[in-house]
Amino acid sequence: GNAYLCDTYAPVAVSENLSYGFAIMRDKTSCCKCFELQWRSGTPAAGKKMQVQVLNIGGDKTTDSANDIIIYTPGGGVGPVFDGCRLQYGKSWGRTIGGVSNKNECASLPQNLQGGCYWRWNWARGDINGWALDYKQIACPVDLENKSGC
Repeated sequence: GNAYLCDTYAPVAVSENLSYGFAIMRDKTSCCKCFELQWRSGTPAAGKKMQVQVLNIGGDKTTDSANDIIIYTPGGGVGPVFDGCRLQYGKSWGRTIGGVSNKNECASLPQNLQGGCYWRWNWARGDINGWALDYKQIACPVDLENKSGC
């Protein structure tokens, strides 16, 4: 249809070790709930935390478990929704799962999406898909609630 993800849902760094963002989970009871993610050792973002609010229920039923968290990240891949970026911007960028392959490819995204794409390479320090993390439910930060209205 005519609905697209808002570019305002891109992740933002709050500090060197904390970011805010939005996510998808397959768990139908998680919509509007917030979670704190912490990347485990062995990943480039080890010890860093991200607080996310779940805005949508989705993911790929064949590959994602019910408790997988998919972080909205411009340039992070379109997943099973192939037409979204193409219909909104005339093209998609990078791999279906994973999106752009390196920081330099963020420059090919529209200007309003580049900051969220660079977040992955600058703050998280790499391609975050598949990285091990722990998470727990938290009270939603006011900044996330104000941005989403959820």
